[in-house]
Amino acid sequence: MRKHDPKNGDEPGGPSRRDFLRGSGLAAASAVLTGTAATALDEAKAAEEGPKVLSGEVEITLKINGEDRKTTVEPRSTLLDTLRNRLDVTGPKRVCDRASCGACTVIADGDPVYSCTTLAVTCEGKKIETLEGFETGEHGVPHAFHQNDALMCGYCTPGFVTACKALLDKNPNPTLDEVRRGLDGNICRCGTYVGVLQAALDAAKAMKGA
Repeated sequence: MRKHDPKNGDEPGGPSRRDFLRGSGLAAASAVLTGTAATALDEAKAAEEGPKVLSGEVEITLKINGEDRKTTVEPRSTLLDTLRNRLDVTGPKRVCDRASCGACTVIADGDPVYSCTTLAVTCEGKKIETLEGFETGEHGVPHAFHQNDALMCGYCTPGFVTACKALLDKNPNPTLDEVRRGLDGNICRCGTYVGVLQAALDAAKAMKGA
């Protein structure tokens, strides 16, 4: 009777179980390494190519005050230019054009942003709110500004109203200090700050009673 050789498999002269397991382990490791190497190569290639560069004009769709608006813009176009010159949304005003005064403020996904320094192409998929879409009745922010004489020339007012709306949407019961902090990104050249602050507090009360 032939003596059993533990190095042999079930068939005489076949690979041993040890050789089989060793080979399987190497194959699995090779597959993992190959996948990792492929991923590394893809990442290196993407890094060499750099970010996607847009040129010419591109078509975008912006959701403004609940409505999808399609337009064609250059990649360098700001949200302010696109709103005013392409879509006839003139609530946001161009004043300083350098993100200092807040007259161009719009609400993007609940946050007040300077539209004069925000690229329009980065706003696709975001919910954009402007003065045109605000409640104008007695429970709205514009009404509170009117009742408190918190406006004069009209250039800074839309930005203040918009920033105030963004503040109250997140904090419906702000203190006076919280209102000051919430509106500190806006400047009133007419000096109606007292009226603006009181308008924000009155609007908070009115919105709670709506």
